[in-house]
Amino acid sequence: MDDTITTEHLTLLSDSLKGDEYFREFEQVFERVWNEAQANKPYMTEGRKDAYKREADRIIAEYAHKRSLQPKHVPSRNVLHRFRKVWYAAAAAILLGALIPAVWLSVKPTTEQAETVVGYIEAVTGRGEIKTVVLPDQTKVTLNAESSLKYPDVFTDSPTVELQGGAIFEVPPDSLRKFTVITTELNVKVLGTVFDVKAYPDDASLFVSVASGKVEVTSTVAVGHAPLSSNVPLYIEEDQQIRIDKATGNFEKYTIDAQKYLLWTDGVLYFNKTPIREVVNTLNRSYPQLVFELAEGEYPTLISGRLDTKNLEAMLDPVIRSFELRYKKTGNKIVLYRE
Repeated sequence: MDDTITTEHLTLLSDSLKGDEYFREFEQVFERVWNEAQANKPYMTEGRKDAYKREADRIIAEYAHKRSLQPKHVPSRNVLHRFRKVWYAAAAAILLGALIPAVWLSVKPTTEQAETVVGYIEAVTGRGEIKTVVLPDQTKVTLNAESSLKYPDVFTDSPTVELQGGAIFEVPPDSLRKFTVITTELNVKVLGTVFDVKAYPDDASLFVSVASGKVEVTSTVAVGHAPLSSNVPLYIEEDQQIRIDKATGNFEKYTIDAQKYLLWTDGVLYFNKTPIREVVNTLNRSYPQLVFELAEGEYPTLISGRLDTKNLEAMLDPVIRSFELRYKKTGNKIVLYRE
């Protein structure tokens, strides 16, 4: 609006956003800014979103009128149409001080000729990365490393979110909706609770740990007559944990100090009768600069207890003692083995 860029520059940006690589980068910026702003701002109502969208339309109309008075720089109708989709979010950022993802998603184009309403937002973390997301009902989700969370931009009466990996959910106690977390092999229904879900594809087990409130757990592990099925839900209460074997569908229920199992946000890992291969998987997710490998062999011992990832040597000591192992470090690779 202040003539700092030309229509040609805008067209170049529009063309670049058609490529998958640039478009992903663009959306990542939106997601990061939104998550940071949403953590400190109340959830936007539909009425307020509509008001900001109308204001964005007004700004765009002013821009188009201004350009129409300058023939040399008049943008084509197609250029204005394409940029209208991006300007909705940009105008909202100016007015609110944060990006409104529902506005962006509701106008995001799928092709140059057509557009469709996208009702889901996805948050993703890499190795060693932890991310906080605030859902539309003010549920706070802390996403663990190498995880993804897909959730609707507007919650219905029975909202569901899809999780791959691990996350802590802090559901407001005054929530009026039954909240459901869906993984590949697990469904967790909650209402006003704090709980942790661990459901990584490369782990042999699934875990649900409840710090407060109560959750309803059903398994979708398709193995024979699994003891825990969609027809027989299991209720997990405060300071309880359930472990489900993905290979058999068998499960065990434990009494724990659940707060300890939420400390992975501070680099502290707790294990409960965990095989060494799952421990190694967890270490690889926790240390982005290192690669942990387990030498061939039988490792029947299970580990229970605490590992502090902030100090590598101190972390490795209890693992080595528990499993009677040795390790060799070469460059960024650490190989665990048994003599």
